Formats: sequence, structure tokens, C-alpha cells
Amino acid sequence: MTIKIKSNIKALMARKNLKTPELSKKTGLPHIAILNACSDKIEYSGLNVLSKIACAMNVSIKELFDEDNLSKKKTIAKKITTCETNISSVTEQLINIIMKMSTNDKDKLLDKYNELTKSASSKSDVSNVTTNLVDLIMTMSLEERCQLLGDFISYSGQTKRKFSRKEYFRPVPFTVNAKLYHGSTKNISMGGVFIEIKDARNQFAVGDKIKMNLEHPETYQHFNANAIIVRIAKAGIGVCFDEPL
Repeated sequence: MTIKIKSNIKALMARKNLKTPELSKKTGLPHIAILNACSDKIEYSGLNVLSKIACAMNVSIKELFDEDNLSKKKTIAKKITTCETNISSVTEQLINIIMKMSTNDKDKLLDKYNELTKSASSKSDVSNVTTNLVDLIMTMSLEERCQLLGDFISYSGQTKRKFSRKEYFRPVPFTVNAKLYHGSTKNISMGGVFIEIKDARNQFAVGDKIKMNLEHPETYQHFNANAIIVRIAKAGIGVCFDEPL
């Protein structure tokens, strides 16, 4: 019998009107630890982490999660898990980028944030942009988070010289959802690559995880890379590497 641990923390936070930054402050845990505990990654959260969260919300540790028997719901559960994993991966990358931003990079991002909020009465400044961005991200869909990830990579300074995009034409085999495809790269940077492939919009979705074998643009050595699809165009897909080259 297979047991799946399902997190209840996000629902408990909503019930108690707690946001991620506030719970982080109450527990002394980093934002990413809270986000992991709210997702399927709760299975990898240590007992000390869950204990601090439970204590901060005045509930028992057992109330933080449910146990599901997957033996009768294998197909459905697999689909849900894939979605949760994708949104967790994108969210983690977004949070990591925000946390690593310099004051100057955050300053450049202010206009983008205020544009996303679409509110003339609520403007952010450098002192609270990190907290506000995290809160905004948690309200977004997977597709919106993927689109924002691409914007953040540009605004966070990752498109400076070593991350600049250049034309790069190479055949590239890759897998999505355990299915093998053959495409060709059009351009590449240290943060991602655009892969040309026919009928992309009918074959892939934003948030799909992708594994590929590439030739490094500087060393020319072949290597395996993990990434996520952040954009789908008529001519192919734009992907963001899990780790910069």
C-alpha cells in the first residue's frame, strides 16, 4: 500500500489569516521552508520544521497533513503530483531569485511589481518589495508564475554579460513526461535555451519539466540538463535551466 502525505498547511494559514512572511517570522524559518511544507515537499520537511509551524499556528503536528492511500487512485494522483511538483519548482526558483537580488536589482523591479498589482493606491518600495512579491506569487497560477520567472530572470541581473543570449544552432534530444522528442536550439544563454520544434502548442504546456542533452556553448562538452518550460511559441519552446550553466 502506497501512502501519500498531503499538506494542510496552506488551508490552515488561510483559515488563520496568516501569510508566508508572517509565519516565517513566527517560526524563525526561511520562506522556502514554509513553501515546501505547503506543497508535496512536506514529505521531506523535518519534524523540527513541522513542530515550529504547528506551534506557531497553535495546532497539533498531525493537523498539518493528511495521509492518502494511492493504491486505488494511482492515475489521478500521479497527475496531481506532477502539477504540484511543477508549481513548487517554479515557485522555488522565483523565491531564490528574489532572495539573491541586490538593492539595485530590487529597485529596477519596483515598476514591474507595481504594474503587476494594477493598483494605483498600493505602491511598493524597496523596503517591502521582497515580502510583497512573495505574497503576489502565491496568488498566481502556474502559467502566471512561469511567465513571471522569465521576467524575473531579466530583472534580477541574470541577463548580464555571462547570461547574454546568443544564436546557437544544435540538434537537441529531450524528454517531456517520459516521451522522447528531437528539436534544435535557436539561441542559448547561461540561464536557458529556445528549442525549435513543430506543433509545440499542441504537445507541451507551460510548467512541463524537461530533460535534455546539450552541447555546452563554451566548453563544447555534452551534458544532461534539467529545466522547465516557461514559454511556448509557434516555432518552439523557451525553457529555463534548473541551475545556470
